[in-house]
Amino acid sequence: MANRITYNPEGYIEVTIEGEQSYMAFLNLKADAADMIKQLQNEGKRRLGLLDITKQENYTPDTNRAAMEILESLNYEKLAIFGGGKFLTEVAKAIVLAMGKAGNTKIFSTRESAVEWLLQDDDK
Repeated sequence: MANRITYNPEGYIEVTIEGEQSYMAFLNLKADAADMIKQLQNEGKRRLGLLDITKQENYTPDTNRAAMEILESLNYEKLAIFGGGKFLTEVAKAIVLAMGKAGNTKIFSTRESAVEWLLQDDDK
């Protein structure tokens, strides 16, 4: 199965990572994500993302580098990541911390908790 990126009608961009990953597989998502974020911004909508890593089968220094480049370049408001095993979750946490994105990028064990945080109104 291939990686997918779609707009969820609940109001966020949903990215699903599946199977073996490479630097290029990650970067192929970057342009689509940037276009979708720009469209949301132009429409005055929140720039929210949900990243499902449940079916991601590997990570390498190259995929980690691609993930860092994506986090650095995308102009998102909030990103919720969920579904990784223990080691993949720890790698994701390290990337988020290294990028200084811990304030608007969180990692969750379940989709439900990720979506709940993502959609909460932070202005309250």
